[in-house]
Amino acid sequence: MKINLENWEIGIIPTIFICIILPLLIYFSLWLIITGIIGSLRMLLSKKWTRTSGKLISSEIKYKDFSDENHRHRKYVKIKTYVYKVNNEYFSSNQTLASDSLFSKEFKSLKKNMNKENTEKILNSLKSGKKIENIKGDLITVFYNPKKPQIACLENRFEKKIFIQIIMGLIFGTGLMYLSYYLLRNIIE
Repeated sequence: MKINLENWEIGIIPTIFICIILPLLIYFSLWLIITGIIGSLRMLLSKKWTRTSGKLISSEIKYKDFSDENHRHRKYVKIKTYVYKVNNEYFSSNQTLASDSLFSKEFKSLKKNMNKENTEKILNSLKSGKKIENIKGDLITVFYNPKKPQIACLENRFEKKIFIQIIMGLIFGTGLMYLSYYLLRNIIE
């Protein structure tokens, strides 16, 4: 395969798109696919993890903003931090599902924007009858990886929504790869 740059007849704006923006979009689609596959594998493997008892030590509500054409949406999640004991050693975790560590950096803390009205609205959106302060000290069931006991989760179930991420990455990535081939076929011999 040879690259013949003498056949490059594209202007500056398309060149910037092809050389900078297109690789970033391809990287994003690969990120969707890879994190989706890793997350689904972690959730499947967590079904075989060992059960132990733990204690909730704190809880915090975090959010992630989504935007569409004219509306801004927020997704709220309750992050529960808990401790558990394995082989006379204490560990701490804040994962609800085994795949949560892949996506935890996407959520921001809500502590700054909390007032009484927002708190009630958010708690209702979380479908939670308990207030945040009331769950500290509750005993819970924790599932931990017997090979790496520092990795744990509260729910060892498989969330089917992860397939949406994988499929989006595959469709988006395939389309971008075809677009790359279509735009660059003149210079590749």
